[in-house]
Amino acid sequence: MTLAFEPEVSNVIDSAQKARSLLDEMQSPYLKVCMDGANIFHKGELPKMREILDEAFALLGEDIALAHAKDLDRDGQAGHLAAGTGVLDYDQYLGLLKRCGYRGAVVLHGLSEDQVPFCVKFLQEKIDAL
Repeated sequence: MTLAFEPEVSNVIDSAQKARSLLDEMQSPYLKVCMDGANIFHKGELPKMREILDEAFALLGEDIALAHAKDLDRDGQAGHLAAGTGVLDYDQYLGLLKRCGYRGAVVLHGLSEDQVPFCVKFLQEKIDAL
């Protein structure tokens, strides 16, 4: 059994750095990360989106067990929008998932049933373009 936690601005583990510290301290092959690119931006960090995502994947990429796909419209708060309807750089986010060797599911959440076709098409086009 593997336990995955999600670094999120509203959680105790609110950054990639804290997540890496926890993983290093626990030293367990059964503790992994659920990555959601929309959840890692503290107030004032959106202008540095590329840097923040790059750092998160450099620190956590080899420990990602699950990926989420939703979006955000402001920093300092966990994302709550459907994928493709906010400001997350999905080209970079999905590209980083691919580069770190992630081959698992990308789970959509934070969307209504009516948004499913758009979000699936949006993600499929982005993934196909990688």
